[in-house]
Order: sequence, then structure tokens, then C-alpha cells
Amino acid sequence: MPLTPSTRVGPYEIVSSLGAGGMGEVYRAHDSRLGRDVALKLLPAPFAGDPGRLARLEREARLVAGLNHPNIVVLHSIEEADGLRFITMELVEGETLDRHLPPGGLAIPRVVELGIALAEALAAAHEKGIVHRDLKPANVMITRDGRVKVLDFGLAKLESSVEAGDATQADTVAALSSAGQVIGTVPYMAPEQIRGEAAESRTDLFALGVLIHELTAGTRPFIGATAGVISSAILRDAPPPLTALRADAPPELQHIVARCLEKDPASRFANARDVAEALRRVRHAEGTAAIAAPVAPPGTGRTVAAPPPGPSIAVLPFANLSRDEDNEYFSDGLTEELMNVLGRIRGLRVAARTSSFHFKSKHPTIAEVGAALNVGAVLEGSVRKAGNRVRISVQLVKVADGYPLWSDTMERTLDDIFAVQDDVARAVVAALPGELLFSQPGLATGRGTRNRDAYDAYLEGRFYWNKRSEADARKAIEFFERALALDETFAEAWAGLADAYVTLPFYSLTPTDAAYVEARNAASKALALRPDYGPVIATLAYADMIDLRWPQAEEQYRRAIELAPEDANAHKWYADLLMMTGRSSAASRELRTALELDPLSANIWTIQGEWYWLEGRLDEAMANYRKALELMPTLPLALELATRLCWQRDQIADYFALRERLEAVSPRVAVPTATLREAHARGGRRAVLEAQLSAPVARLLPSDRARWHAELGDLDAAFRDLDDSLAQRELRLPYTTYFGDFATIRKDPRYQELLAKMGVARAQ
Repeated sequence: MPLTPSTRVGPYEIVSSLGAGGMGEVYRAHDSRLGRDVALKLLPAPFAGDPGRLARLEREARLVAGLNHPNIVVLHSIEEADGLRFITMELVEGETLDRHLPPGGLAIPRVVELGIALAEALAAAHEKGIVHRDLKPANVMITRDGRVKVLDFGLAKLESSVEAGDATQADTVAALSSAGQVIGTVPYMAPEQIRGEAAESRTDLFALGVLIHELTAGTRPFIGATAGVISSAILRDAPPPLTALRADAPPELQHIVARCLEKDPASRFANARDVAEALRRVRHAEGTAAIAAPVAPPGTGRTVAAPPPGPSIAVLPFANLSRDEDNEYFSDGLTEELMNVLGRIRGLRVAARTSSFHFKSKHPTIAEVGAALNVGAVLEGSVRKAGNRVRISVQLVKVADGYPLWSDTMERTLDDIFAVQDDVARAVVAALPGELLFSQPGLATGRGTRNRDAYDAYLEGRFYWNKRSEADARKAIEFFERALALDETFAEAWAGLADAYVTLPFYSLTPTDAAYVEARNAASKALALRPDYGPVIATLAYADMIDLRWPQAEEQYRRAIELAPEDANAHKWYADLLMMTGRSSAASRELRTALELDPLSANIWTIQGEWYWLEGRLDEAMANYRKALELMPTLPLALELATRLCWQRDQIADYFALRERLEAVSPRVAVPTATLREAHARGGRRAVLEAQLSAPVARLLPSDRARWHAELGDLDAAFRDLDDSLAQRELRLPYTTYFGDFATIRKDPRYQELLAKMGVARAQ
């Protein structure tokens, strides 16, 4: 039974829960005898009631308690009080390493420093005869001052041989650590662990190699949809070389990782101290210069160059310090508007909104943001809004050394909010290196409105639109319309309304043609007010593409990219058109550009997954979908495509698990997942397809019916469905040209006739 705050366990008073550890619940507790806080790990009843386990634990605890190393959490005691068995340990203030790992990996110097600290911790334990057996990011703490602390040596086994005369000890060790017993976390397990063989010190070196690979590339060397697939990869596959994933990965670091990941323990380093020394040689060879060049997120098979010459900046989401949490839209909106103001400054590169907002509430270091987003400076701040007054604190920090370039606190009325944004932008420009011509016509003052209430409604509209669900899109529409009722000349609000309508059919059953009438009208109003508004031109291009107006769409995309070359969304949508019209290589180039501009965009990762599926690279496609879902766990399109790929690969358990997640966020799921599970148990895949098709026609998209009919072997029905899709101008129809699970349909001669009706051939 969980312990609650103020509960007393012997001399300890429970302060709060810290979560679950390797062997039980962990609490923050106050030791009344010594006047200090400790971590108290409560042993589960089955463990506490097993004399053999307790005897072994006490022996290990004596050894672990003897470890006096700065990178290992200190174990204080094993105690019993009030009928409970528990361990007390050093309380570490900080976060686990997995919370510090940005997509694309850490800067190389930081990887090397962490690797040295981990290797030294393992060396200290191994020299005492203790093997960790479960080294992973969740078992490594980073303290508030950046130091490494390894946790949970309680899962270790005694590596030293048991003396022949100690029969009791021999029996205990055999029972708990014998061959055939698998202990650990699969992605970090060595081949011998997976085979159930006894672990030894070089088993930990394999896990260390996995961890260093992950810190460097942002992804583990062995990936898969299930534990079985990962285990098979660990036993069979060679890991991808770091130098192929990241251009600035030193060859010596690649050599260290490759040697740690040898399948045969005898081929690995002899001990952890040798690993530490090898990493020190890397540190020495690299010198003291910080290597901050970020890499493409894992799975792309490419690298991103070092930051280009000239100033670059990321604006992190401002913290909402207002008492009313509903004011979060205001702090988010202020951040986004500052991005827009700074983005209009010639010569200044501003990280995309999606990538910057990935760090919201995650408390990254400046170095981590700089490495992930490929920028030289970071602007962070907070907003406190009360009534008609707002207090804004901002700080501009240089990534290379972490020192502030400028900071200020401003307190104004809401009527002055536009002036505050311009003041911040001017101060940023003055603090950044190089000449940035801030005094350009219409640069600093044009927000499209001077009406504060209209602006406030617009910020709320953008706040909800960025949540990417049907309900939130409809709220966004309400707020954009409210802004326009107050100021019909507000171009940004018209643009927001166009974006909301053009994306609405993705998240709902709203007919495409009805939504696109509204989208075109709003986009046209925005362009009438701002003729060179690149992102709005991209929105119109997308509508033209879905309407099968291929030449017009392509011309509009090129125009949008010319006007706003750093608009990642325009590059992503243009990649859609290129794939639809059979130009896969050109599409790949646009996707690379989009990811370089916005490396933490879940939408772009999803589209790139589609490209990999089209190319038949299914593992990479799934890796991209999973990365998208790490960035945005509720993104409907990523969930849908991952679900469909699992179905195609006959990964039924994963299919149902993902579909349940999709069902929770998408109204397009017409048949409950529980019903499909029952159908599968009754009649396999065919019964699932038939159950899908039994839903009311109004709840099904024609393109979905087409692929289900095709899998059932009824291609006549499939092509009738596609004709319906064409008649309805369904948003999904153009995507049938490259979605992987339409391959069977595309092999039928009738599909070429459909392409002719769609006009695709004219664009090829």
C-alpha cells in the first residue's frame, strides 16, 4: 500500500513520493536522527518476505555502501521498522538522463564527459565485484549542477566467485543469478543477457555502448516495434555507425561504441577504465572548443551542417506566471509573435515555432537547445498577466558559453503590448553579432491590427490551432472569427482562419469541399491585405493540390518558398505534391530542407515516414512515425499511419494498441477497437476488415473503404470507392498515389485511368 506524506516509518517521516524504482516504491523521507532528507525505497512484500533474497541484498548492500565514488548514489542502510523492509539512500536533486536527451543527440563534448563519468562509475563498482545489469538513461541522474549519479545498483549481482565452503551463499546466488534468468531492459541488454547467460562486467560495457550511441545520435542502435524484434537485432544485426548518423561524430568515438557493442564479450574492452581512458583521448583530440553542430534527428541517414554564418536564434515558449492558467494562450502567443517579428529581420535566422515549442515545460539547458535547433542564441522569458497589466522578463543567452547577452524586465499595460514586442526585438538585434538592418519598411510595427481585443482573440485562436485536434480547430475558428469581427483588416487572423479550415478535414469528418470554400475565402482576404504573405500562399497551394490543380499548386508552392524560404510547412507540403506526381527524389530533398528548418516537427517526421514507406523501407518508416509520436503523442495522422503500417506488417498486437490511442483522439474511428479485437479473435484479418466496412457509410471515407475492399480481394468495389472519392474531392484521394497500403490498387490497370481523371499525368 503506498505511503502518504507525514507517515512515519521508524525514524523517517515520508515527505513525498518519488516514483517507482528497480525494486519498489521510492519516497523522499526526512531522517529525524540526522536531520537530513533521504531517498527511502520500500521493498515489495514478496521480496521482503524471502529470506534468501534479503540475505543476498544485505551482502550486496554492504559492498555498494562501500563504494565511495562521486558518480554513484550512496546507499546508507537497509532497515526494518513498523513491519516494513526498506533501503535508505542519498537523495539526488535533479532529473534522469532520459529527460536531458534532445532529438538529434547532445553536443559531442557533453557526450564524452557523460561517457567518462559513467565509465568511471562502472569501473568503481566492477572493482568491488558488482555488475549493474540494468544501465539505461532512466537509471542515471543528472544533478542540478550537471553531475552524473548512477542509480539502482540494487539490481546488480555479486560477480566474485563464491567460496566453496559457503554452501548457503552458493545456493542463494545460483537461485537469483543463474543462467536462464533474464534481468534488464531489452534495448540496453547484451546478447549474453538475452540468451539468459550469466552477466559479468563486460555486460555493462555493452549497455554503456548503447547509451553513448543514444546520447550521440539521439536514437538507440537497435530498434524495433516489439521487444522480440529488438532482441533479434541485438543478437544478429550490426549497429549503424555513428559517423553515418552524425557528421561531427569523431571516428574514435565511433570506434569506442563499436567495440563496446561487440556481440562476443571477449571482443569488448577489457574493463570500464579502458573505456574511460579511450574517451579521455577523444576529449584531448577534440581540444577545448565546444562542438555545437547539431545533427539531423535519427533515422534520416543524413547530417545537418554546422550553423551557417550570421546570427541565429531560438525563442523558447515564455513561462506563464499568471495566477490564471487560462492565460497560457497569452504567453504562448507572445512567444509566437516575437518569432514573427524577429523572422522579418533580414539576416537573422529564427528557429521554427514547432521545434522551439517542443521544449515547453521541459527545462532544457541552453546548450541542448542550441545543439538541437542549430542556433547561436536562445531567447527565454516569462509573462505575468494581471488585469490590464503585464510583466515580461526576458533573457538572451549565447549558446557557445551560456552567458547572457542581454536581459530586461518590462511592466506595461496591455495597450502597450505591441511596443513591448518591438522593444524586445530591437534589444535582441542590438545584442546579436553582425549587422542586422532592423529599420526596414513595415518591419517592426505591422501586426495587422492595433485593436488589442482582436489581437488577444487571434492569440487564443493560434493557441488552439496548434493543438491539432478537431475540437481545438473549431475553437480556433471561433477565436479567429471573433478577432475579425473586431477588425476585418487583420490579415494574420484571416490567415489563421484559412489554416484552421484547410487542416480541419485531417482531424474530422468535415467534407473537404465545404472546408476548402472557407479556407480559400479566408486566404484570399489575407492576401488582399498582404499580397506577399508567403505562408498564406502555401495554404492556397495546398488547397489547389487537393483540388487536383497541379500546375497552379506547384507554381504557388514555389512562390511561397521564394517569399518565405524558411517556412518549413511550405517545403513539407511541396514534398507532398512531388510524391503525388512521382518525383520521389525531389520530394526527399524538400523533406530534408523542412527537417533542417524545423527538426522537432511531428508533422514533418510523419510525412518523412510516408516517404520511407513509399520506398519500401518499412523499419525506417516506423521509426519516423514513432519519433513523431514522441514529439506529439496525440498527433492523429502519425497514429493512423503507424497503425496502418502495423496492420500491413501483421503486427496485430501493436496495431490494436496504436488504434486504441487513435480512437481516443480521432472522430474518424468509426468502429470501436474492442469490436475489432473480438472480430479478430473470431475470424482473423478478414473479419476485422469486414467489421470496418460494416460501419455506416457516412462514418467512412471512400479511400478507407477502397483499401479494405482491395485487401479482401474485391478490386471492383475498391475502384467504385475511389470514384466516389474523386466525386467528393476527398482530401485523402491524392495521397493514394503514394501511401504504402495502396500498392495493390496501384498495380491494377484501372488505376492509370484514375490518375488520368485526376490529371496527375500532366504534372509528371
